[in-house]
Amino acid sequence: MKSNQANHSILVFNCGSSSLKYKVISMPSENVIASGEAERVGVKTEHKSIIHHSFLDKKKQIRLNLSSHIQAFAKIMDLLESDFENNPSLHFDYFAHRYVHPGNSFHKTKKINKNVLKRLKNTLELAPIHNPAVYSLIEVCCQRYSRKEQFVVFDTSFHRTIPKEFSTYALDQKLARKYSLKKIGFHGISHKYVTHQGCEFLGRDIKTQKIISCHLGSGGSSVCAIKSGKSVNTSMGFTPLEGLIMNTRSGSIDAGVIFYIMFKEKFSSQEAERILNKKSGILGIFDFSSDLRDVIDGVSDNPKAKIAFNMYIKRVRKYIGSYSLILNKADILIFTDSIGTKVPVVRREICKGMGIFGIELDKNKNYHYSSGIADISCGNSQTRILVVPTDEELMIAREVYEAVSDGSIN
Repeated sequence: MKSNQANHSILVFNCGSSSLKYKVISMPSENVIASGEAERVGVKTEHKSIIHHSFLDKKKQIRLNLSSHIQAFAKIMDLLESDFENNPSLHFDYFAHRYVHPGNSFHKTKKINKNVLKRLKNTLELAPIHNPAVYSLIEVCCQRYSRKEQFVVFDTSFHRTIPKEFSTYALDQKLARKYSLKKIGFHGISHKYVTHQGCEFLGRDIKTQKIISCHLGSGGSSVCAIKSGKSVNTSMGFTPLEGLIMNTRSGSIDAGVIFYIMFKEKFSSQEAERILNKKSGILGIFDFSSDLRDVIDGVSDNPKAKIAFNMYIKRVRKYIGSYSLILNKADILIFTDSIGTKVPVVRREICKGMGIFGIELDKNKNYHYSSGIADISCGNSQTRILVVPTDEELMIAREVYEAVSDGSIN
């Protein structure tokens, strides 16, 4: 980054389907002043919601019931305001938000104003789990913190390089063009971050690498094929519903099933959407919880847990196999986000029997992985298998800081 750029601290909010991550990052040093995550927000799980909060060197955990992201936001701001009040030399200058699905309305980071808010409001139905929650968060920020400038960074921008043969749906093209119906892709901020970090760790030029990135979260998950630093295909589509089985989302499904259910049950399109996005996936199969970690705990004695786990694993393997063919074998396979980094059995089962694609996992390295970036592949593996903790908040802060500093934001 340019040495003459001003110093700014950015409070980043990253609203997931069942989580709310946050960081206060001082730029351009990238020092983290405060960070944390509210987990199990607004979903049915075995345990209460929890906020992991860190300010400088002090850490705390708070267990409580959080039925919405707004409740989580209010509690997080209480924690931060208390910290800053006791440390008057510290502050934040800007809010920054991750926005999942802007459709074709936005393609780069934007400063939030009335016009941007109005256009964002028209995108709420595109990602019904994510967009309404993020939008309501932005609205609350505008109301309560009107003196702070806010910025929005889009999850879809990274995937604009996907070729037409992978992004085009085989629909009536008049309708497709009218409503911009094509694969848009998500988790782009994460996929971009971990691929750059992985190449830096291995000392490789990203422009020479073929990479499969598995963003496996406790809420949403996706797999992305990346060549020369550019997205060439990804498992999510026009909405975050397509692709992998997720906590409450069905993932890819025969569309005829939905028409059949709507006809038999006399469901409206809104009811069908609610079933697919909020009552399916892990929750639909397991019933007891929507969290894969709870599923894993019950695999040995619960048939529903066993089938949910196997379905999840096999769907990820399907995409890795498909993208290995697209890339003619990957140089690097990356696991990231909460499930990808914290659950070794998931990585083990996904990589099992994948030698045909050059993927050979070292079971000992996999089991003993604890933190940071690590290579967990066997020495003879043609594909380097990495665990790379994602940092979407840092990537968002970088995007906002660069845009503010070079004057490209408007």
